[in-house]
Amino acid sequence: MTGGLPGLLQPWGILLLALITSLIFVVAYRWHISNPQRPAAHLDVAAIALLAFLTGGFFWRPLTESATWMPAGGGDFASFYFPTYSYVAKQIKSGTIPLWNPHLFAGMPLAADVQTAMFYPINWILFLFVKVDLNNYGALEWLLIAHYWLAATFTYLFLRDTGLKRLGALAGGIAFAFCGFMVAHFGHLPMVPVATWIPLVLLALRRAYVRPGRTGWSWSIGAGLFLAMSLLAGHVQIFAYGLMAAGLLWVVLLLSRTRPDDGRWTMDDSSPSSIVHRPSSIVLWVAKGALTLAIALTIGAIQLLPSLELSAQSVRSSVSYEEASEFPAQPVTLLNLVLPTVYGSNPTNYAFGQWQTTENWGYCGVITLALAALGLVLRRGRMVAFFALLVALALIIMMGDLTIVGGWIYKFVPGFNKLRDSGRALLLLGFGLAGLAAYGLDALVAALGQLGQVRRNLMWWLVGVTGVLALAAFGVMPALYKDILVGGGTEYGRLPGAINDLGVAILWLALLAGVGWAAYRGRLQPTWAGALVLALLVLDIFSPNSRFNPTTTDVTAGFKHYDGISVIRHNMRDDRSGIPLRANSDTNVQDVWQPSSAALNGLYDTGGAWNPLKLARYDYLWHIANNNPDTPLYDLTGAGLQVISSTLDIHAGQSKWERVHKEAGFQIYRNKNVLPRAFLVHDAIVQSDPEKAVGALQRFEIEPRHTVILESGTPTPSKQPGTAEQGAPSSESVRATRYAPNDVDITVKATSPGWLALTDAWYPGWQATVDGHDTPIEPADYAYRAVRVGAGEHQVTMRFRPASWVWGRLISAVALLLSLVSLVALLLWPGFSG
Repeated sequence: MTGGLPGLLQPWGILLLALITSLIFVVAYRWHISNPQRPAAHLDVAAIALLAFLTGGFFWRPLTESATWMPAGGGDFASFYFPTYSYVAKQIKSGTIPLWNPHLFAGMPLAADVQTAMFYPINWILFLFVKVDLNNYGALEWLLIAHYWLAATFTYLFLRDTGLKRLGALAGGIAFAFCGFMVAHFGHLPMVPVATWIPLVLLALRRAYVRPGRTGWSWSIGAGLFLAMSLLAGHVQIFAYGLMAAGLLWVVLLLSRTRPDDGRWTMDDSSPSSIVHRPSSIVLWVAKGALTLAIALTIGAIQLLPSLELSAQSVRSSVSYEEASEFPAQPVTLLNLVLPTVYGSNPTNYAFGQWQTTENWGYCGVITLALAALGLVLRRGRMVAFFALLVALALIIMMGDLTIVGGWIYKFVPGFNKLRDSGRALLLLGFGLAGLAAYGLDALVAALGQLGQVRRNLMWWLVGVTGVLALAAFGVMPALYKDILVGGGTEYGRLPGAINDLGVAILWLALLAGVGWAAYRGRLQPTWAGALVLALLVLDIFSPNSRFNPTTTDVTAGFKHYDGISVIRHNMRDDRSGIPLRANSDTNVQDVWQPSSAALNGLYDTGGAWNPLKLARYDYLWHIANNNPDTPLYDLTGAGLQVISSTLDIHAGQSKWERVHKEAGFQIYRNKNVLPRAFLVHDAIVQSDPEKAVGALQRFEIEPRHTVILESGTPTPSKQPGTAEQGAPSSESVRATRYAPNDVDITVKATSPGWLALTDAWYPGWQATVDGHDTPIEPADYAYRAVRVGAGEHQVTMRFRPASWVWGRLISAVALLLSLVSLVALLLWPGFSG
């Protein structure tokens, strides 16, 4: 299978679908029996099945065409997540949890990288049971597509739980799951799973508020479990926005100082306005919120603690305000809320400057906007207020540095000083508008059957929709057409596309107005009118958004240079240390050669696909080395092969370089002077200044074959050659007997005391023993590792066992156990009612 998903319709895929379906039925049945009035739960199951059907319809191309890939251009999905998930799955199937990735960036923490979502339970279905390779790229697509259905389902359940009827809840689920943000960020894989859990967190949080006694506490625990799932799904920024949404709902409920006696559905789907209110306890609600947050953070400790440690060591350890304000969804970009393709129609096609289609594609449908306005007109209540405030909050955040609020959030809200791209608050905008639209459709159906003020308000809304439609159809459109007709052959840029978008928007609004007026005049039953409006919403959102990501261009082509990979594999062997040499593909060939190919093919690279969490020490050294390939500093990196563009001839006539392969787009050179990745030296100097240490290697002042640069300690001068130098005694050697993701075993034979240098990235979580005795690992040449050894033969063992992983795993296990035990105890308590 090269693209699409048909190959996944095999036993494991069918089993997963069966498990998910069974879970839905169990949850629906549990809620069904808990309600004395017995709601028609089978209709809700049918609605969830409809959402699955619509999800399949939205993704019809990758689901039915084997030569269709997602996303267009590949993006981070193909270049970063696909090789990473493939490597993780391979290691887990072999029985190893890969805490460290030795294949990219000279080695860096893997499990600590939150983007891998290694501890997200749903990902383990992929890691354990599905082969993720070039023949099954669709496995990752399938995993993500399933989350769109879950996002729609969870939103539907949340809105139903607030008292909305099925049509309104369906509208909200569809509007959120397939809004511009969710669709555009398909290429940023973890964003969608993180966002998926937000509605379920809000559902449980609200139930914790509306249900009394032990029942409320059980829902607080449930909210914590759902929030932990969102945290573990792998994207900090979207999790932070989810926390904002949960915090806003928590505040709205707290300030209301009242609670309904029951938040459950009723047989007749009675309006929330009929619910009786009574005073609630502020102290109790504060305690429940604290419990929810504590459960999420402690269960997520297995990811959170290692990630915090990595963040402090990475290039993302600090982010300037200017960087944090990049890619804002400023007012000029919000035009695509109405005209979806005005700035581009896919991730590779965007109009101008600092804005990118991926970061600013916010189209959620003109029908959604119209229904959201109706929700504000016809409905009052705290949930409408919550969604309206969420929209307002999103608009403020999205403005970036255009408002001072962005600066305050950056400076005073914990964690936001490490996040970029304020435009991603489009997530909150999409969810807020979806909620308002759900209330709007629900109010529309209810108002059509009523008289009095509600019906008069509906009339004014219909007049407004008709007015906007008339203005667009008879004012704006003729003016735009006139510009084109009068201009003749003048270049109009994106004006024709904008006219097309406006024409389609007019079509949807015209149909909406027609359905509304027909129902208002009594010529269409309210329920049928609501169903037709829902159909219009689906067509409106699906039409541009479903075309955003699919492509017939193979996004995995950059991994399929089989001859070049074979050449690298042959030339990477190094009998001097037994550890394979690295390739350097960090040479601006990413359009031809995928930068993380090494992880997919079991090779080793000095770089990889861009990662904001790459280690700062190594990044500093490598940036200088890569710009000076003819220096000892470059030779030290273990880059024995270099992949460069086939149009370059930068190594012609240089004895150090030998071309070993050439094909369309790239060529491969071998570095004859490269050092082995593990070697012994006897001479050591101390230099704590990284600029001076790296500069000395760059300027040929220090020969790394003979001397290791340490950050502290006592210099140990020696004239004895190291094992990487010419003239080294044959009685000395360095040989790796094991080189695995989390473990390295090296046998060292030395005639006098020295330092074992290993050019893998230094990181505080690595521990070493020499002949079974604990020995510190020193930073060597600023970015690498060195271990002190005495004369004689020694067994040096390095293990990656960071304390953050040990403690995080323990805290998560205890927290999960306590949460589940407490939840079961509350559920089984006599008199419990969900």
